Amino acid sequence: MDVTHPVSPIDRWALDPAVVHLNHGSYGGCPRAVLDAAAGFRARLEAAPMRFFILEWQAELDRARAAVAGFVGADPARMVFAPSATAGIALALHAAELSAGDEIVTTSHVYPACRFQLERLADARGVRLVFAETPLPFDADALVERVTAAITPRTRLALLDHITSATALVYPIERLIAPFAARGIPVIVDGAHAPGQVPLDVGALGATWYVGNHHKWMCAPKASAFVVGSVKPLVTSHGANPSYGPPNRLHAELDWAGTYDPSAQLAVPAAIAAVGAEGGGWPAVYARNHALALALRDRIGRGVAPDDAVGTMAVIPIELPAGVTASALERQLLVEGWEVPIVPFPGQTFVRVSAHLYNHVGEGEAMARKLHSLGVRIA
Repeated sequence: MDVTHPVSPIDRWALDPAVVHLNHGSYGGCPRAVLDAAAGFRARLEAAPMRFFILEWQAELDRARAAVAGFVGADPARMVFAPSATAGIALALHAAELSAGDEIVTTSHVYPACRFQLERLADARGVRLVFAETPLPFDADALVERVTAAITPRTRLALLDHITSATALVYPIERLIAPFAARGIPVIVDGAHAPGQVPLDVGALGATWYVGNHHKWMCAPKASAFVVGSVKPLVTSHGANPSYGPPNRLHAELDWAGTYDPSAQLAVPAAIAAVGAEGGGWPAVYARNHALALALRDRIGRGVAPDDAVGTMAVIPIELPAGVTASALERQLLVEGWEVPIVPFPGQTFVRVSAHLYNHVGEGEAMARKLHSLGVRIA
């Protein structure tokens, strides 16, 4: 597969061509066609706000929801939008039934924002957190064994990443869910990175709640995510009145939390269509971006996972120059036109590279040279 040239020229995206963009995984990036679609919805709203929200908004939201559900293999009746995956995790945790003495199982690579939510929840309800250690170098069988061994008679919930953020590991999520499902223990899957990075069939996974982002690999505008599962609103609004909204009470309670700009949510179908068109169909997008992630990794150094545990981003261990922190190096790279995260992790530091349709393997070679020029040692 040719990864030497971008499939989609960067001028078809809203990205600055003077910057090297190797961090699609954090904040995404939009094709211009997607921003145009969002701007069209925003213009409709602002032209006649009352008409839009009373006569048009719900039908447009339902159409967007159906498109997302079809893309990720979920039941639209059980799906609601959220501002971000972090907010979606909060909704799922709010719905979980927990009491003092209960245990929640997660892994040592859980996303920091989710860890902080778990810690506050544990403090508030007297719950114990159990962290199964993720092996590095990564071994899927060992992870499944450690997570399963963490389950006790007090386990009442699990929060599992589908793809980790700091270490870019694709977890064997079906195998991780299975031991909890067999014991009737609810599972929240943090799939922030999964939609658009790997093919999804949420309905087949067996998770109690599945949370995903649209702005990352699906390339929709920011402030759009989804939750699949039965959740309770964190904000009480008009949906508390049983006569308000659509017959689906989940949608009536969660779709509307007050006046907001829905253009990011409504533009998600345009993003699904645009990225598919740019890449020759989504199967080709997945295959090409995966191949490129491996090539970028190999041009820079060695990874921490086998190829089948890599999606469309990868981490490479690095050693920083004496006296230089990960944050300082990352900021220096940003100032000099390189967008790539330098990830501090217990006992080591990583550079994490992302691959999307506007990237090519030469950027990995250039990244290696740049790091060397700054005194970074690459494993």
